[in-house]
Amino acid sequence: MTARLMIPARAALLAASLAGLVACSGPEKADEAAKPVALVTTAVLQRARLDETLTAFGAVEVAPSGERSLTAATEATVDAVLVSPGTEVTQGQPLVRLKPSPQAELDLKKAASDLDVADRALKRVLRLRATGLAGDGDVETARAARITAAATHASLQQRAAAQRELRAPAAGVVESLTVAPGDQLAQGAALGRIGDLGALRVRLGLDGADVRKVRPGAVVHLSGLNGDALGEGRVSAVEPRIDPQTRLASVLVTLKGHLTPGQPLKGEIALTAADGPAAPRAAVVYEADGASLFVVQKGVAHKRAVKLGPEQADRIAILEGVKAGETVVVDGAAVLEDGMAVREGAAPAADKADGKPDQP
Repeated sequence: MTARLMIPARAALLAASLAGLVACSGPEKADEAAKPVALVTTAVLQRARLDETLTAFGAVEVAPSGERSLTAATEATVDAVLVSPGTEVTQGQPLVRLKPSPQAELDLKKAASDLDVADRALKRVLRLRATGLAGDGDVETARAARITAAATHASLQQRAAAQRELRAPAAGVVESLTVAPGDQLAQGAALGRIGDLGALRVRLGLDGADVRKVRPGAVVHLSGLNGDALGEGRVSAVEPRIDPQTRLASVLVTLKGHLTPGQPLKGEIALTAADGPAAPRAAVVYEADGASLFVVQKGVAHKRAVKLGPEQADRIAILEGVKAGETVVVDGAAVLEDGMAVREGAAPAADKADGKPDQP
């Protein structure tokens, strides 16, 4: 009877001990279960080459070596202007129709009259020599005068014919044309300029502090103001002198491709390059003491201070603090704390009222 009663007693003691163990371990497990786990998205850091760049705006222009001046060969009057600035022209294409000036017409008429007089004088001397009233010397003098008058008349005729139309001296684009119908032009007067399309360059404006960072030979990625890519060029010269109108210094860029003088564009000038891990821009957390990333190891986010390098598109080069191949938090990094548990999932909503990570 006594032995039978001992088994229930031992069972009751074991149950009490287990209850004590549960009572002791229960709060710890409850605390562990209460720790927050943040839902985040992550990315593996990839090695990449990113350039530090300067953004500048400017326009296409013709280099001085490619400019051709248009001038009037003789005095003339503008009859008609056949092209406008910005027009592309071929070599020999008519640009301006001219007519001789009143003085040029008088000179041409005088030259014609002088030729007629010299011609009649030579004929008269020849007749006189036939009758013995003039010698060979007289004939040679009259013949020389006639040759001179004919040469003068022919020269003026050629000039007048040449100035009927002012033609393009080379293929290119009309940069300027400063005449209008009815204008009187003096000999040698400037009418405008033509730019050779094979001698184009880009002039970009930078402030005095930035222009000192640029070196000849630097690569420049060019694009239109609408974002269309226009190709790649290289810095040919840096002009640190400040333009009094724009208050900017100039960077000159040589380029290949068919552009138009005066065309506005944007240039991204490559300065230095960083070859190492690159992080998505959203992964970087900026605080008063600097920038940091959260590196995920075994489900835990560890905060790492980092040194940032050049930025390109949506990526930032990381110069110090992390290595390529490590996993970092992208979405959700802003609400993390060092040592917080994380798991992959939807990022915390931007408009959460409490700003705390979700609970599992």
